[in-house]
Amino acid sequence: MKNLLLLLSLVLAYTSYAEQPIQYTYDEIASGVFWHQLYGEGGWTLYCGLKFNRPNISEDMKTLAIEHVYTTIRMIRALDCKSRRQCYEQNKQFSIMEADLHNLYPVRLDLSNALYDSEFGDIEGDDWRIEGCDFERKNGVVQPRPLARGNIARAIFYMHDRYKLPVKRDTLQILKKWNKEDPPSQQEIVRNDKVEKIQGNRNPFIDDHTLADKLSVP
Repeated sequence: MKNLLLLLSLVLAYTSYAEQPIQYTYDEIASGVFWHQLYGEGGWTLYCGLKFNRPNISEDMKTLAIEHVYTTIRMIRALDCKSRRQCYEQNKQFSIMEADLHNLYPVRLDLSNALYDSEFGDIEGDDWRIEGCDFERKNGVVQPRPLARGNIARAIFYMHDRYKLPVKRDTLQILKKWNKEDPPSQQEIVRNDKVEKIQGNRNPFIDDHTLADKLSVP
């Protein structure tokens, strides 16, 4: 009986993942869906853990933004486009992946430049930091606070698996380590539930974070 229930739960999780998401544009996400539906009750920023109760502003009055974990510039390169506009025109998949809520998180606005075209990784010692945030950057590598690392890993696993977006072999190994060190929290599980209600599909690497062990790159 237990084996049957486990099988049914895995089938339901896979079915929910495999379903075609409800297709919003990124502009629709940014103008209302993200702040008013996904984070309508407030929340915390991904990289710095700042609490907020209203759109775009943290409790300590920092300006917030919507940020892609698997960055847009990397999507554009992976699809062999020269610009965002060209990707819109030549690849229908781009508008879907750009607006996928599983890859979008609230962040401090002043982190956007630091995240642009950076690779996630481990940094020894304390290097360049943003004031009031456990976030380090060195030679194009960024290391976020420990409580964000698992969320980041599982968002990238999802994008890599669903859209076949590339991940460097060394980066994948680091993300797998982060995934084990920082398993899904109740907050991340609730967020996955909310995304499913809005978008129509789940991130299976949150439902079962051990699925990441099967991921590989050529």
